[in-house]
Amino acid sequence: MPWSRIALATALVLGLAGCATAPSASGPGTPTPTPSSGTVLDIAVPAATAALPLVDQDGRTTTLASLRGTTVVLVDFLTLCQEVCPLTTANVRAVSEAVDRAGRSGDVRILEATVDPERDTPARLAAYQKLYGAHANWSLVTGRPEDIAALWKSFGVAYDRTPNTESPAPKDWLTGKPLTYDVEHQDIVIVIGPDGHERWLVDDTPRVSGASPVPTALQSFLSADGRANETAPPDPSWTPQDVEAAIAYVTGRPLATD
Repeated sequence: MPWSRIALATALVLGLAGCATAPSASGPGTPTPTPSSGTVLDIAVPAATAALPLVDQDGRTTTLASLRGTTVVLVDFLTLCQEVCPLTTANVRAVSEAVDRAGRSGDVRILEATVDPERDTPARLAAYQKLYGAHANWSLVTGRPEDIAALWKSFGVAYDRTPNTESPAPKDWLTGKPLTYDVEHQDIVIVIGPDGHERWLVDDTPRVSGASPVPTALQSFLSADGRANETAPPDPSWTPQDVEAAIAYVTGRPLATD
């Protein structure tokens, strides 16, 4: 479920101060245009945040610090979200495919980091990613609850665990067990430049298309709100092309696919 955007206001105000000067990685020729959606930023990721250990779907530990020198797309989600996250991951998968087609998997990495570390184990992340089809540039990560909390607090992303009061309770798409709680959260996509600075952010509902479908197993898991978000998302919303434009801006290189 989406969370109030108020918690992000301070970060956005700070980011707007850098909108006119936030540089993209430059090369010869015409500068890459500033993205038409989202907010351009120039905020250094704190060293303590970059050092937080994150565990991917294969059980391997990584950090944002270890990815410095690459462009990182950082997204929050949980595998048991019924309203937005299956749509978010559908769009993330489409971005991952565009990066792969462009031969850019070595310099652009995508991290979906959970807001539900108690349930989102590496094995569950692997099962969730398998529904979409994995790419080498795209990892799903979890970690100790205190590390995940510190990660998202640093980026100004709010989330909160709430009891599930629905009757009957929705059932886990993987185990079939009734769900006892949900996690309300913001829906954020952040692009971090090779220099370790936040360079772009969007805080809206994803807009999916035929090019980024939600897997069948999760279609049936969507709530009524989730189905409404899939067919008629509220404006403003973001698409895979918006994230690809942000990557192009940050790296100074479009994701050419021809």
